[in-house]
Order: sequence, then structure tokens, then C-alpha cells
Amino acid sequence: MNADDLTDIGSLPFLDMSDPDFSIRSQQVNDAREKSWCARTNYGLAVLRYDEVHKLMRDARLRQGSYAWPKLNGVSGHFAGWWERMLLSQEGANHARLRRLANPAFSPKLVIGLRPEFAKLANELIDQFIEKGACEFMADFAEPYATRVICMLLGLPHDKWRELADLAADMGLALGVTFKQDLETVDTATVKLFDYVMKLVDELRQQELGEDFLSMLVRTNMQSDEALSERELYDLIMLAIFGGIDTTRNQIGLAMDVFMRNPEQWRLLGDNPELGKSAVEEVMRVRPTITWVTREAVEDFVYQGLEIKCGTTIHLFGQSAASDPRAFADPSFDITAERKPHFGFGGGAHFCLGHFIARGDMTEALAILAHRVRNPRIEGHARFLPDSGNTGPITLPIAFDKGERKTFIPPSAEEPAKPVVAAGAETGPAVSLTVLYGTQTGNAEQMASDIAGIARSRGFAPRVAPLDSIEMDELAGLKRLLIVTSTYGQGEMPDTARGFWDALSAADAPDLSGLSFSLMAMGDSGYETFCAAGRDMDKRLQALGARAIEPRVDCDTNYAATAFAWVDRALAAARAVEGEDAEMELGDLPAEAAIRSKWNRRNPYAARMTVNRRLSGAGSAKDTRHIEFELGDSGLAYEAGDCIGVVPQNDKGLVEALMNHFDACAHVPVAGHDKPLGTLLTEAFEISTPSREMIAEVARLSGDAELNHVLANGDRQSLDAWLWGRDILDLLGMMPKDAMALSDFVGLLKPLQHRAYSIASSPKEHPGSIHLTVATIRYQSHGRARQGVASTFLADRVGEGRTAPIFLSPNRAFRVPEDDAAPMIMIGPGTGVAPFRAFLQERRARGAKGRNWLFFGDQHRDRDFLYQDDFAAMQVSGLLTRLDLAFSRDQAEKVYVQHRMRENARELFAWLEDGGYLYVCGDATHMAADVERALVEIIAAEGAMTAENAEAYLDRLRKEKRYARDVY
Repeated sequence: MNADDLTDIGSLPFLDMSDPDFSIRSQQVNDAREKSWCARTNYGLAVLRYDEVHKLMRDARLRQGSYAWPKLNGVSGHFAGWWERMLLSQEGANHARLRRLANPAFSPKLVIGLRPEFAKLANELIDQFIEKGACEFMADFAEPYATRVICMLLGLPHDKWRELADLAADMGLALGVTFKQDLETVDTATVKLFDYVMKLVDELRQQELGEDFLSMLVRTNMQSDEALSERELYDLIMLAIFGGIDTTRNQIGLAMDVFMRNPEQWRLLGDNPELGKSAVEEVMRVRPTITWVTREAVEDFVYQGLEIKCGTTIHLFGQSAASDPRAFADPSFDITAERKPHFGFGGGAHFCLGHFIARGDMTEALAILAHRVRNPRIEGHARFLPDSGNTGPITLPIAFDKGERKTFIPPSAEEPAKPVVAAGAETGPAVSLTVLYGTQTGNAEQMASDIAGIARSRGFAPRVAPLDSIEMDELAGLKRLLIVTSTYGQGEMPDTARGFWDALSAADAPDLSGLSFSLMAMGDSGYETFCAAGRDMDKRLQALGARAIEPRVDCDTNYAATAFAWVDRALAAARAVEGEDAEMELGDLPAEAAIRSKWNRRNPYAARMTVNRRLSGAGSAKDTRHIEFELGDSGLAYEAGDCIGVVPQNDKGLVEALMNHFDACAHVPVAGHDKPLGTLLTEAFEISTPSREMIAEVARLSGDAELNHVLANGDRQSLDAWLWGRDILDLLGMMPKDAMALSDFVGLLKPLQHRAYSIASSPKEHPGSIHLTVATIRYQSHGRARQGVASTFLADRVGEGRTAPIFLSPNRAFRVPEDDAAPMIMIGPGTGVAPFRAFLQERRARGAKGRNWLFFGDQHRDRDFLYQDDFAAMQVSGLLTRLDLAFSRDQAEKVYVQHRMRENARELFAWLEDGGYLYVCGDATHMAADVERALVEIIAAEGAMTAENAEAYLDRLRKEKRYARDVY
């Protein structure tokens, strides 16, 4: 776009968001919306119209913007540290990981089970004021209701609600303009709530875990292969308490205010409680407590002619968008109207995780209030938070027609009727049901799991598996099938459904006339290809003769009500289908959930080290070790390609140096912890790499010009360069010795994480033991010797005959080809060769006849050729068909594995054309990218393809599971 075509930012309307009287519902904002889709403000840009808000909320060029709120206020400390760590401030892979792990605890299944309790609570609170004909609505209903719902989720006695509400209110001061003045109150509340959560979790771990919200989070922390860390667990629970109380309290108060201004709608809801769900959605459209969400541009780009620079703050005015006449012909309040999705819960990657819970508890509350509290009206002076950002009533005194203490239970909250079984009668066998899912991010998998849970409670015997796991002949033998699938990219099938779709759409796909099915498609209506994968799959299944027993449902981002209504209908229809599935051999279909080992990150196995041998030769700049552990009676069963996690301990010398800095001994107690300082520094916390919170605090306390300059520029690469070779002890040395208190120091440390190592052995050749290849990290910097935490723990501090805590991390996507005749190409420089030693042992043990080609590289052949004797013997035996080596420092110009690949391009491509599998292991930052670039070039040149077709060729290898990477 030419500069002449760009919009002059000065021509945009201006909104003064710093004005104490600024209101997002004002005529000024409406006028600005009519002039332009966007306005200037003194805090960045404001997006005002529905379509633009909807699209930009999901735009990958923007990140969540409120993460920097403490920094913008010049504040650090406990709340600031929590705010920067918590889920809402994360982006990318870490954000997706945390959401994926937390999703089960926030599932619709939980809400369904709690609805009767929500109704009971609402009736109890109304009973306390219904006969008076008046109440202070916020104090008498909204606040205790929102807080006691949190007590239900956490399994707490309801008499704790006042304490939690006060802590949440004190923390809530951080979101106001007086954050800095209120910092002491905010931080005190944050510490108290953190301690409260820690105690709560410790008590729960002593009990048998249930299926409640808190148990599910704690179970994820204790058992998941990709577990929540201790701090992540506490942070999530704190977010649930703080966010759940504050937003639900405000939203219920705003709902009452809206309905009092629309009394005919209140009467309608009171007479028709089934409108409760619609009432919640309509209230959140016209009067959300979160009136806008903030984003920050992470790159320069042009949108609708407006040039947006990296770092620009963009406020997405959800309140303004939801009354935009371009999207809503009649935006007036109407709980019976069909509406486009609102933005009360945000959107995109940061869509509110707790929306199921919020929707559930507010649905019951509003339906019961409208039925029992008739003709409400404001009585006295109501006070509200500013009508911008996060808003809501502070006080809301109301009067109403006096009523009776007569409980009302809406249909949505009725206890499910239990079937009556006649004495002596037999209950029939469980009905078979298969639930298959296609997922890219885990949402469809989670929904499939929820469906199975509901189905099991209704007399089905469900099996859950990814779509790719079922063969076409097995599909033809099924009687009842429910499918949940998302859509990926531009209308494509998600990863776990691509193989299924290829087989289903093939010309030789089987007749499916014996199959009865229904399908849920999940998507985002903001994209043109909304639910395209589900639509295509539904159409193809019916074309092959399958019978749709319930029409497909297309679920948007706000899918709860639609999805679970479909589940009810689909299960009822499935029960009416006669017959059972064809016989399948055990193992044909994966089990719903793999049986987990009892050994995990929270409960590692103490494995005895039997071998610790140096692989690097004399004169090497490296110290690479071959390490073996005995598995004893652990029951740990691994496969070639898996990893193990090692839970290390910190170096005692560094621990002592840190304690000396604070003039403290190992036995000093630390507030908020049940272990002494020495144990915490040795076993619990990362004491080498500083957290972001610690870096910021050191910069503030030290006043160091260079560090503050780096932080002020917000350049991650510059910060990484500054930090290289520095550790926490270096940072402490930048400040006066008494600048940071010991308790504050410990509070700024990150939890000590396990380290993952690729396994270098096959259990078929080494039953009962596990081998690792460990590069020991040692170097000098800033006048001190530095070392890697886990590598020196294994190389120096464990020792043969002693134990180290380990647990297994399966990697099912990185496996030796099942076809023993298939060619196998392995690219693994340095310690990346570890799994390929295991792969070759596996093939030898299986008697596999397929050709094997290894690319290996390091610095010098005479001192860095890892497992040289092993690979030489494999060459002599014929197991290792080819071995190509790249020793970078043995000649004037550096040579790496990608150079050897290009030198052997013709044969490498021929192996791929012959059905070969290609594996890469090692450094993700440089090596893996360089190898893939070379691979695409080779495919293009040798296959006479364009670069685009070469990329497609490589993508096909991925889909066929013939191109796999284990990079780190």
C-alpha cells in the first residue's frame, strides 16, 4: 500500500479516556463509532465497531495487552509478580499449555453437577431479605453469591466466604488508578491469599482426590506428563478466586441494574425461567463488567488503511461493538432475540477459561431472582465504579414487592431423576458407544471426554479415541458413533483427523449403511471456513450410507449451551439404535486414557546409577557422559524414542554462596514454606537463572543504568545477551547487601524444573536399565565457574551406586517405523544422536532388514565422536548401512550435517521415495531449522519441484508420520 493510501491517524476521532467522567456508553463514543471504526485515545487506539473488534481480537499480530499493567504503574512486588506469571499474561506455547492443562477443571460437566447447588444457594440468600421488601443487593446477594460459588469450587466451608471476599477486594485495588498508593494493601492481600491457597492444596493432597474443580487441578499437577508446576498451580487457583469473585459479583449487579431499567424483560424472565441462559448472554452484551480488552501490536502492520506500529496499545471496545447498528439491527435489550456472539468473555486465544462456570452460576441466579424478587427498583443512592475498563455497582440499594420464603428451582437446576428399578430386576448391559475426536489444540478432545463422562452416567460404555486411530473396516463395524472435530487453518482437517479424512474420502471407502452417527463441529464464526472440517466429514459420512441420527451442530466459540443440548439429543437418539458393534480384537481401538505410571514429576522413582562414563576424548572442549540407570522394581516400561525426566538438585557451593550473601544458615525457616532455607535452595527453587520478576526488582533496587536501559527498551534479545553468563548470585552482587530481604528473595525465585533427556537405549537389548547421553555444561564467566544444574548433578553429584529421581516421558510421535523393511534416515549431531543409538538397537533386536542411515556431527573426530565403537560395530554387521560425518572444526571451513545432506542429496531423496522415514534430534534453535531448510531444497532439486511443492511433499511425510523431530 502506498503512503498516499494510508489513513492519517490525526483524522481519527479522539476519545479522552483519562477523563474521570469518560463513559464507554456515552454519546461521544457512539458518535466516534459512526465516524470511524477506530479512534485515537491518550492510551493508544480504540476499536469501536463489531466486525473490527471481532477480527482483531483473534489477530495473531496482537498479544494480550494488560500484562504490562504493573509496569505501567511503576509497581513491582508480590501482586506484580503474580500478574506477570498468571495465565492471562502468557502468550504462545506456554499460554496454550496452561489452558490445555487447566481445561478439565473448568469443564461444562462440572457446571452441570453444580447447578442444583447454585440454585440452593440463591434461594438461601433471597430467603434472608424477601420478606423485607428491600435489600442492599451487592452486599446481600451479589457478593456472597459470587464468593460462596468459589467456596463450592474449592470445597471450602461457606463461612470462609467473607475472608475470601475481603482478600479479593483488597487485591482488586490493583486494577484501579490508585494502584501505586494501595500497593501495601494489595501485596499484603496477595501474600495472604497465596499462603491460603498453598495450605488448601497441601490439605487436599492428604485426601483422596475427587472430580471437583480443585481436585482436577491438583491431579494435573501431580500426575500429568506435562504437569503444572507448583507455582502455576497456585497461580491458577488464585486467578479462579480473584477473577471469579470480582467479575461475577459485578456482572450480577449490572444485570440487576439493566433489568430494573427494562422491567418488562424482568417479568418475562420471571415467568419463563428457561430464558435464564439467554438473559445472561443479553446482559453481557449490553452491560458487561469488562467493557474493553487490551491488545498490543507485536509487529508493524496495516489494517484497513491504518498503519499500526509494533508496541501500539489497542483497546477493543466490546461494549461499543455489541451495540453497533451495523451488526445489530435493533440493539435494544431483548432476552428473546437471536444475537451474534458478544465480547463479555473476551475472544481469541485469551477467551475466558471460566466462562462455563460464570454462565452456569449466573443463569441460575437470574432465573431465581426474577421469579422471586418481583418489581425491583432502585431505592436510595446507587454507586458505581467508573464506566470504563472493569465496571460494576459498588452499592445497589433496591426495593421490591414483599414475597414469601418459598424456594424456587428452575428446570435447569433440577436434580436428575434416578431410574426406579424393581426389586429383583436386572439392569441391562451397558450400550456400546464410540466417541472419536479431531483436535488441533485439545478443545475437541476435552469435549469428547466430557461427552463420554455424561454417556457413562446414562448407561453407555463409551470408548474415546482420535479419528486417526480407527481403520475403515472398523468404522464400518460400528453401530453408534459420535464425532467431535475442530477445523484447522483454512478449512483443513486437524492433525488427528487427517489420516481418517484421507481414508474416508478415498474412492475405495467402505459402505457405512450400518453406522448411526451424529457430529459436533467446533469453530470460530470469525473465520470464513467456520466448521468446514465438520461439514465436509458429515456430508461424506452420509454419502457413504451412514445415518445421521441427530443433525450436525456447528458450535461457535460460545458453545456451551448449544453443545450440551446436542449431547442430550444425540445420546437419546443413540440409545434408540439397535444392535451392537462388530467384534474387535483387544487393542484395535486405543483405550480412553492410558494407564499412567505411579512415578511422575511429583513422585519420581529413585533410580540407581550404575554407569557414569566419559564419552569425550582427551583434549575435547566438551564433557559428554554416557549414564545408565537401573530400573529395579519400578515397573517403568519405556520404548525407543521416549525421554526421561531427571529431577535435579542444585550445587551445594552455589547454595552456600547465596546463604552467605544473606548471612543465613541452612536451618533458617522461610515464611510461607514448610522447609528450611537450605532445603528450599537445594531442592525446590531455580537458583541459577533469574525470573523476570527478580530481574525487574534488581533493576529497581540497584538502579543499574545498563540493565534498566535494556528493560526499558523491552528487547528480549538484548536482555538475553545481557544475562548470558550471569546468574542470580551476580544479580545480588549488583545491589547493596541489605537491599533485598531474604523472604522477598525467595518469593522471586522460580520453581526448580526437571530436565528431559532422550533415552539412548532400547529396552529390548537392555531390559531393566535406561541409558542417557548427557552433555555436561561448564564454563567461566565474569570471574566465576558456571555449570549446568542437571548435567553436573548427573555427572558429578550422583555417582555410581547412588540414586537420582527420574520419571518417564513417553514420546509416541517419535518411534521406530513399524515396518521393519522401511528405510530409516537419522540426523542427530552431538547428543542428538542419543535416540538413534536406541533406534538402531531396537531394529537389531527386532531383526529388522530395513536400511539405516545416520548423519552425525560434532567438533573434532578424534575427541568428539560419540559412540564411535558402537556405530563402527553396527557398520561392520551391516545394521548401519550408511554413516555420514560432519566434524565442524577439523578443516578451515565449518561443516555441519546439513552440508553432508546436500552432498548426498540424490541418494537421500531416493531413500525417501523408497518409503523412508526421516528423524531429526537435537538443537531446535539453529540445527533443526537448517536441516529442514536443506531438506526442502533437496526435495525440490531432486524431485524437480517448486519450493511450494517441496513443502507439500514434506507435509505429506509429516502426515504419514515419516518425518518426525525431537528437538529442544
